[in-house]
Amino acid sequence: MDTPSDPAPHASDIARRMAKVRTKRELAALFRHLGMRCQKRLGQNFLVDHNLLGFMVRAAEVGPDDLAVDIGCGTGLLLGHLADGAAHAIGIEVDRRLLAICSRYLEGRANVTLLRGDALASKRRLAPLLLAALAREWATGRYEALRVVSNLPYSVASLIVPNLLEAGLPLAVVLVTVQKEVADRLAAEPHSKQYGALSVVAQAHARVEVVRGVPPQVFWPRPKVESAIVRLVPRREGREGIDDYARFQQVVRAAFAHRRKSVANALATAHSLGDKAAVDAAVARCGIGPGQRAEHVSLPQYVALANELTAREG
Repeated sequence: MDTPSDPAPHASDIARRMAKVRTKRELAALFRHLGMRCQKRLGQNFLVDHNLLGFMVRAAEVGPDDLAVDIGCGTGLLLGHLADGAAHAIGIEVDRRLLAICSRYLEGRANVTLLRGDALASKRRLAPLLLAALAREWATGRYEALRVVSNLPYSVASLIVPNLLEAGLPLAVVLVTVQKEVADRLAAEPHSKQYGALSVVAQAHARVEVVRGVPPQVFWPRPKVESAIVRLVPRREGREGIDDYARFQQVVRAAFAHRRKSVANALATAHSLGDKAAVDAAVARCGIGPGQRAEHVSLPQYVALANELTAREG
């Protein structure tokens, strides 16, 4: 196993104790033994149910010729399941203490690579450390598919999903556990309160399906919110219809930045999109009503609108 060099605390018995962790109570006991506490600021809520972890691996259709990735791999329980099913598994974790536990738990696994660091370089970009590791493994030519399977940290879930989809990775599937609120936003349709920029961006890249709900009691510590497992299957035809993806992003963000305004008025505030007359004309050509707000505009209309504004500049 490729792993960071930091030694794990109490390394001699961590592997033995982790191998016996089957319940929340046993994981809590391990943390007490190590003098550790969960970090709320990092969105740490751990899935311990091995049946549910196995379900996630199966729902992502992880196979023996696949490269699997776990973002926020924590203590390594899910990553262990991925390593059992995939040709190679990569885990990234920002918390040094958790990564130390994970490295001892998975010690000796030749098909596991652990990375220490934040998966995000910024709100709009994945970390070079993660991208480089993925590129390096994928370039070996040993894999048929890249599958991301993760119980995402609550604090960054809504940032990681769009960044994964926008990074140009050869993704076959992204299957993640997130807050139910985030799941609803990812899968939302127009004319709903949940529909927003996250919905449009995610659906421009992938088919989005809420697979199942996950109750708070299966996590440790128990969160105050419901969760859900979401599956995103990238589709080439979505983004291929967008002439200028940067312009598409700009249009979607500008439209939802002022939800109470009409789309035309919201876009007119973003001066780089053109003057009011040009924006009004583009909106009209896309079949968007003059008073129509962002949540009532479909994905195809956003694509058409971005393409209209791109063509006007060309």
